[in-house]
Amino acid sequence: MAQNVVINGVTYQNVPEVDIPLSGGGTAKFMDTTYASGGATAGDILSGKKAFVNGSEVTGSISSKSAATYTPTTSAQTINSGQYLSGNQTIEAVVCANLTAANIAYGVTVKVGTATDDDSVASVTGSLSSATISQDGTTKVLSIS
Repeated sequence: MAQNVVINGVTYQNVPEVDIPLSGGGTAKFMDTTYASGGATAGDILSGKKAFVNGSEVTGSISSKSAATYTPTTSAQTINSGQYLSGNQTIEAVVCANLTAANIAYGVTVKVGTATDDDSVASVTGSLSSATISQDGTTKVLSIS
């Protein structure tokens, strides 16, 4: 919200900010934060950063999570909410070293591919004595014999 400012006896109405020239060059900017809208709280601002909200200085409290790599396990892993992700969060690829003919049960469908690649499916529908599973750059099963 802008304020009325008086300079040398002259009133200027609804002034949102004032820029004052500095002797060394540049300007100092003064803004009215008395009625700043948005309602930011410490939980909306990064930890260590400061802002003025409703005329008061607020220091942020959002923690920052640097880059991390996650290795898939049999248990769920959670990246907690309420954090600023300041680096890449990498989920490692799952390697199926034990995916051999002897380990594929009759009637089981094995899917190899990306989450949106529904064409990458191989099924064992009869007795299987051997299987060769290979992948190219598209992560599709190329052959089963």
